[in-house]
Amino acid sequence: MIDLSIERVNALSPYKVYINNNGSLGFETQYGSVYEVGFVEDYTFMDENAFQFFILEPQGKHSVKDPLVRETIWVILETFFLENNPVILYICDMSDGKQAIRNRLFSMWYYEYEQRESFTFLSTKVEVESTDYYASVLVKNSNPQLEDIKVSFNSFMENMKEKLE
Repeated sequence: MIDLSIERVNALSPYKVYINNNGSLGFETQYGSVYEVGFVEDYTFMDENAFQFFILEPQGKHSVKDPLVRETIWVILETFFLENNPVILYICDMSDGKQAIRNRLFSMWYYEYEQRESFTFLSTKVEVESTDYYASVLVKNSNPQLEDIKVSFNSFMENMKEKLE
């Protein structure tokens, strides 16, 4: 089970966050969109304390630009970082061909984030046969393995490109 204080999240989050049966987090916006957010241990480019981060809107609703979604996501991420000091890998879902939009949105959220100076954010695109794959890594600057993480992420992306070609 992932360490995350739901009480701390809800003390800071604009939207009420709850724990789903599968261990992921959920919240509903004022516009009726329901989001699922979670962390899954990942060993693709780090041996330990790395997690894939996901954001889903399972109902498939077209979402309204809602800055409270960004704020809620950042409260969840901040709490997760506070309690775990992880490396977060975000790979954009490609199932509907909107991975570029997801990448742009997540990048924009990062650059609008007030505490971004505390983090290193690397984002890259791999293009294979006219399909674009997007991945990002987010890590606190205070992480003692920061330089190794950067190298590992770049190697991971090169290996991903080789496997996909």
